[in-house]
Amino acid sequence: MHSALTLSILVLFSRLAIAALPFGNIGPEGTVLFLNGFHFLSGNASAEISANHYCTILSDDFLQCTVYTTGTTPAHLAGIEYIISPNLFATLPMEERQLWHSHSYEVTSGFLIEPHMPSSIDLSIMSNVLVGTYGKTAHTWRFDAQNKTVPEGIPELVMGYTEDGQITPDFVTKRDVLFGVNSTEIREQRENITKPVLIEGADSWVS
Repeated sequence: MHSALTLSILVLFSRLAIAALPFGNIGPEGTVLFLNGFHFLSGNASAEISANHYCTILSDDFLQCTVYTTGTTPAHLAGIEYIISPNLFATLPMEERQLWHSHSYEVTSGFLIEPHMPSSIDLSIMSNVLVGTYGKTAHTWRFDAQNKTVPEGIPELVMGYTEDGQITPDFVTKRDVLFGVNSTEIREQRENITKPVLIEGADSWVS
């Protein structure tokens, strides 16, 4: 999923970026990558969630991330996301693949961001590490309980958007203002990133 060079870049620059974040909680020990992206409740694309990801590297094929929401202070620990390489995803049985979502659109759309990361480093990470990966995400703090003081109910499977027009533009704008970024500009900077062929079984919610 990444080379030794990319890994060293991740560790150095993401730690600098995380240190600059305007949040009291910078995530778990060992975090080497900070991302913000959009999730939605599987089966309900209008249930939009802005999610901060604090990720650690387990192997060349595997990242694990703790997920926090951005709509509360302090931020709720909402769930977990496992991110795997396409090679590892291809080994999964078809039934299991249906629980996973692709990241290619999230990357090329500019919706998946690395706040405070230099654009050249962002391009390297997005094109060499993340664009071809797949994620499996469960939120223990349910969407319908987001205003409650405890995370009641059964954990929910969430997914990622796959094409234009699926997410409310105002929701994207609010996220961009929060982090001081412009998703449209980020999209333009990534226009030369090639979308990989989707491996069968992912993004099952689309069908």
